[in-house]
Amino acid sequence: MYLNLSYEKVLKNLGIRPINHFSHSRESLSPQERLKQVQFQAKNFVEDFKLVNQQVEYMETFDLISVPYLVRSAFGNTTQLFNPYLYVTNRLMVLQFNTPSGLKTMLFSPSDISGNVQTPHFQSMRKVFGKFKDLLQPIIAPVHNSVEQVLNKIGLHPEDIDFICYDHLHTQDLRKWLGSFEQPAYFPNAKLLVMNQEWEAVKDLLPLQRNWHCPNGVEGIHPDKIIPLHSSIMLGDSLALIQTPGFTQGSQSLVINTENGVLVCSQNGISVDNYSPEHSTIYGLADFAKQHNMAVIPNGLQPELRLDQYISMVLEKTVADKHPKDNRFSYIMPSSELSPRWQPFALAPTLSFGEIKFGALSLKQKIQDTISTQMALS
Repeated sequence: MYLNLSYEKVLKNLGIRPINHFSHSRESLSPQERLKQVQFQAKNFVEDFKLVNQQVEYMETFDLISVPYLVRSAFGNTTQLFNPYLYVTNRLMVLQFNTPSGLKTMLFSPSDISGNVQTPHFQSMRKVFGKFKDLLQPIIAPVHNSVEQVLNKIGLHPEDIDFICYDHLHTQDLRKWLGSFEQPAYFPNAKLLVMNQEWEAVKDLLPLQRNWHCPNGVEGIHPDKIIPLHSSIMLGDSLALIQTPGFTQGSQSLVINTENGVLVCSQNGISVDNYSPEHSTIYGLADFAKQHNMAVIPNGLQPELRLDQYISMVLEKTVADKHPKDNRFSYIMPSSELSPRWQPFALAPTLSFGEIKFGALSLKQKIQDTISTQMALS
C-alpha cells in the first residue's frame, strides 16, 4: 500500500509529523552532557507543545491484568523486604485525538492476555505451581478485563481503531491484533506505531532478550501494518510519542495534553515513587535516593541501556506537569502500575493513578448520523 510513497508522505497521510526537538541530544560521550542536552531539548519541546494547547478529545484507562513482579526489578536494591514480589496492574488506554487527517482512535498497551502468557518469563512462573497453575491463576494473576470486553463496553468496533502502540514490546504477541499467516487482523485498519530500533530488535533477539519476549509474537505480520518511527513524532497537536531508550533500546513514552496538564505514560517506572523517590513512603527509597543523589529510580532488573534509561526518566520528568493531586510528584502514569494488592503498607505506592478518564468518546456511527441529519436539514 505504501511502497511508492516516501516515509514523510506516509506519516502525513496518517496525521503524523516527525519532530526534531531531541535530534543529536545523546551524541556526547559524557553522560552528564547527554543529560543536560536532553533536559534542554525537553524544555524546548514542552514549551512548544503547550503553546499550541490542543487537548486530547478523549482518554480512558482500563485495568486488564495484575501480575507478580520482582521488587528488585522495580526498585533495585533500594528496599529490602521479606516478600520478593509486588504486584503491577497492566492497563489499556483508549485515546481519540484530532489530526489534519481527521479524528483518530488509538489503543496504547492493548495486551493479548492469552497470547502473551507464552512469554518464557510467564511460563517459568506457571511451572512453579505445577498441576495447580490453572486453579491458582485467577488468584495469582487475576484478569480484570480483556481488550475485546473494554471495546464492547464503550461501544467501539475493531474497525474503528487506527493505531495501536506500546511503550516497549516485552511480552507482547501482536499477531491477533495485526494478523499473521494463520489469522486475519482483529483490528483490520490498525497500524502499529513503534520505534524502528524496537521493531528491528524484536525480530532478531539475542538469548539475553528472549526471556521477556513472546515467542514468534511478530511472525507473519504484514509490513503494511507497521509504521517504524525514526524519530519522536506528534499525533495531531495533542499527543506525542517520544523516544526514551533505556528499558529497551526502542522504548517510547506517550505525552498527552489533558485538562489536568501534560501527562506522560511510560514503563521506565512502575509508580510515581520511581520518579520522585525523595518523597516516597515506600520503605528505603527516600533514604537511598538521598544517599546516592538519585533523581529517579529506574525500573528493570537488567535494562539494556541503564544510563540512557536514567536520562530518559529525567526527560519524562521535565516534560510532565506536576501531579494535580500532589505537586511533589510528576504527572507520569506507568502503563503497568504498582498495585497495593496483597502487599504490606511499605510497598503500596505513595500516590496511585488507578483508572482515569478525560473527555468523551466519539463513535463513528454517531458522527455519521449527525452529518446525515445536518445534510437533511440543509
